[in-house]
Amino acid sequence: MVELLVVIAIISVLSTLGVANFRSSRLKARDVERKSNLVAVAKSLEAYVNDHSSYPLSSLEGLILCQPATNTTCSWGSAFTDGLSNYMTTLPAEENPDHSYFYTSNGVTYTLYAYLENPNDPAIIPGLTVSCGQTTCNYQLKSSNQL
Repeated sequence: MVELLVVIAIISVLSTLGVANFRSSRLKARDVERKSNLVAVAKSLEAYVNDHSSYPLSSLEGLILCQPATNTTCSWGSAFTDGLSNYMTTLPAEENPDHSYFYTSNGVTYTLYAYLENPNDPAIIPGLTVSCGQTTCNYQLKSSNQL
């Protein structure tokens, strides 16, 4: 009977450690996906600047103003198109409804923002004040011509 209790205790400890590691791995995987999504958006913005000689402006809500003539924004989760060219079939959208991506641009430079869940991620930038939905953004990706 004592041996059975010892075995149950060992299994409990091992399963607790396994669940904690699994949760940490999921956080890291979602953050990697967020970073990858922003890199893909950045590449589509570079394609846009090649056609229009400037980056698309941003709306106050952090959306891409993809058709300035008609004041049309491209929402996260929809196509990034200027009406003639399709720069990205679907802009990435956050899975978590409390978080969102945020875009700012003055036409010369741009910055993309996201919220990373893993507090130990070395890419986190403390002190950002941009809102990523219900939380404050803690990661940014800037255009290559911006310091």
